[in-house]
Amino acid sequence: MSILQIEINQTNQVSKLNMSISKLNDVTPEMIQRYNRPGPRYTSYPTVPIWDKGHFHEEYIQCLQEESIKDRPISLYVHLPFCRQLCTFCGCNKFITSNRKITDDYLSALCKEIEEIARIMRSRKKLAQIHLGGGTPTFFNHEQLEGFINKITSRFELQENSELAFEADPRVTNLDHLETLYKLGFRRVSFGVQDLNSDVQMAINRNQTSRQSWDTINNSRSIGYTSINLDLVYGLPLQTYQGFCKTLNEVGEMRPDRLAIYSFAYLPGMFKTHKKAIKEKDLPVPEEKIKIYLETIRFFTELGYVMIGMDHYALPEDELTLALKKRTLHRNFMGYTTLHNMAQIGVGVSAISDFGGSYWQNDKDLHQYINEAYNKTLNPHRRIKLDKEDQLRREVIETLMCHGEISIPDFENRYKISFRDHFNNAWLDLEKFAEEGLVQLDSKKITLTPVGALFTRNIVMPFDRYLKESSSISFSKTV
Repeated sequence: MSILQIEINQTNQVSKLNMSISKLNDVTPEMIQRYNRPGPRYTSYPTVPIWDKGHFHEEYIQCLQEESIKDRPISLYVHLPFCRQLCTFCGCNKFITSNRKITDDYLSALCKEIEEIARIMRSRKKLAQIHLGGGTPTFFNHEQLEGFINKITSRFELQENSELAFEADPRVTNLDHLETLYKLGFRRVSFGVQDLNSDVQMAINRNQTSRQSWDTINNSRSIGYTSINLDLVYGLPLQTYQGFCKTLNEVGEMRPDRLAIYSFAYLPGMFKTHKKAIKEKDLPVPEEKIKIYLETIRFFTELGYVMIGMDHYALPEDELTLALKKRTLHRNFMGYTTLHNMAQIGVGVSAISDFGGSYWQNDKDLHQYINEAYNKTLNPHRRIKLDKEDQLRREVIETLMCHGEISIPDFENRYKISFRDHFNNAWLDLEKFAEEGLVQLDSKKITLTPVGALFTRNIVMPFDRYLKESSSISFSKTV
């Protein structure tokens, strides 16, 4: 494709998106109030709170053994939970410490878990992906990270063109981190920015200067990283429309390859830090929060970014954008991804795996995890095995969240069902959404409208057959 054709396509795309954005003015305060209710984010289906609790050592071992004979690669997620300082908005499983003994013990435990998984699988399975998540993976120094990654690659084989990515905090990430991880094969990095406004940063206990963000991004580019993602969060305490617009302008100048812009999930009943450190009166009201969200969409689409699903943006040439166009985009615990049809194995405290038709989660207690790993006891504490109905509903929910539309004949042919009859109750809800202009319905397709895309979580919730029994569970609000 010529450069001229690319520019024409981008211009047409921006024009169409601006037309769509203009329709978002149809969102009313009454609509926001009606749909602003708790609901899952659906990074998995079924959602974690309804998974079985217990000890699943034997079942997990058997599932690993069965996976070992399959001819497909592995996506390895490594949870590194440590941070030097608590960010009060964060809902991740993290551990704030300066105690180097506990961090050394944890790395040793991770190595033992990886060794045991490799032993059970009996062969050097190929890795298509390694993702270091946190916490703050760059909490560890470059020697620790190098030793740990070498342990992984001594037990598993990196396939050609494998994707290696890590999350990082610009406040603790130095040049040694970036150079070491690059030499080890990492080419993707995601930096937490959240908001560049100093008042908001103080309210969430995260003092991060603009210069720290700029320096880390520029250093990454000069080293040769090919994909830089920035994380922003809207709905934080003391955040305003005007203030976030300033953050958007500066982030736009940074020109990352991708952006993940998340809605703050305020859950004081679940997280002590929310209850103790964040005052509800300091949060933007839903109307202000929606205004910030709409401005974010407008701002980045006018800069040429493509909106991916609910909360991601990517440049037109990015793999996420290409996957969206090819309809090969997927969604998992790490957000939107181009990788699919592989075993996702999570290692570390609270890490989640998805393979063998089941989800598995390691224990959330750091010390319990370390003890079990030292004893070579692979012992997930939560699990759910998906039946055929779960698999069908997971695909419906994922397709809507990734592509904003469903081809009904595709599902009917693949699953041998009458879609409307099978999902009769959900269809009744869809008809109500259609009356309000959130979806378009016909016998062959379900399509989210531009306004409906704002309420994607609400629209997929009728397909969740466990939602009623999880009504007592704390979910974040959808707006």
